Amino acid sequence: MRARNLLSLLCACVLTSTALGQQSTTPAPAAPAAPDDIRMIRYKISAGDLPSAESILEYHRMEKGEDGDYLLGLAWVARGAVLMGDWKAATSYAAAAREAAEAKLKTPADYDSNREAVYALGTSIEVQAQALVAAGKKAEAIRYLEESSRAQEKAPYNLRARIWKRRNQIELEGKPAPAIQAEDHVGAEVPSLESLRGKPVVLFFWWEACGDCKMQAAAFRRTVEKYAPKGVAFLAPTRFYSADRSEEKQKIEKSWKEVYALPDSVAAPISNEAMLRYGVSATPTFVFVNRKGVVVRYLPTRMTENRLSSAIDDLLR
Repeated sequence: MRARNLLSLLCACVLTSTALGQQSTTPAPAAPAAPDDIRMIRYKISAGDLPSAESILEYHRMEKGEDGDYLLGLAWVARGAVLMGDWKAATSYAAAAREAAEAKLKTPADYDSNREAVYALGTSIEVQAQALVAAGKKAEAIRYLEESSRAQEKAPYNLRARIWKRRNQIELEGKPAPAIQAEDHVGAEVPSLESLRGKPVVLFFWWEACGDCKMQAAAFRRTVEKYAPKGVAFLAPTRFYSADRSEEKQKIEKSWKEVYALPDSVAAPISNEAMLRYGVSATPTFVFVNRKGVVVRYLPTRMTENRLSSAIDDLLR
């Protein structure tokens, strides 16, 4: 289990911008490349060496103070402690990250100028919720995330979506799939999830400029071609990422036609509300819904064609 978790983290480390709350797959305000200390912290965590990561963070603090990079380091060490199963350290670093981040995030403008603090705050919230679940306090974790959502209701989208993502990872499976109210759409006409009861449904959340999504496109298209004739319904929600919705819709439509080649067979509803509710802070995100309209898998990650097929085969059983 630990090896698999560490491998997942190592993959995440390759996405430098992810560590800064920007993810190569989901847009957010630009942030500088990770400095050497942060890079080394991530490498040590990926190698399962939490004490060395802590030592690097301590050295950075002595040399440079509690700057933005220190906040990122706190967040990474907190995440690393989770992966090592060191919940005492995880909660301690999460609390420190939240305290330091909130000290820098006093006004809405601060969220734009202190991106490292925004990332650290999101990480601290996620880690604290994970720690509560690990301690057998799932209900308390959900309450904590609800309170955090209310406290951050005016925060940037990505932070609010991260809170929803963590909540969904804890409790969405086994519950009815939240409705998707489309503001607009491309592709086929958008059916309601209610109208699809009786059919297995696969939700593929994406962004037209997302590199991971584009690399997922061929496998997703082949999966649609294989399973749509078997009665599986597919929806591909996305959202508007910029203020110029007219121009962005043209980009969405062009990508859906040229990259995914599914302009007529799969509906792509455009819904900021649905993307937030489903916690799409990273694209692609997959959600598998059974014939009763209940979520059976929630996976904010890329998937191979084989894993997609396996998940859908489970729906069809």
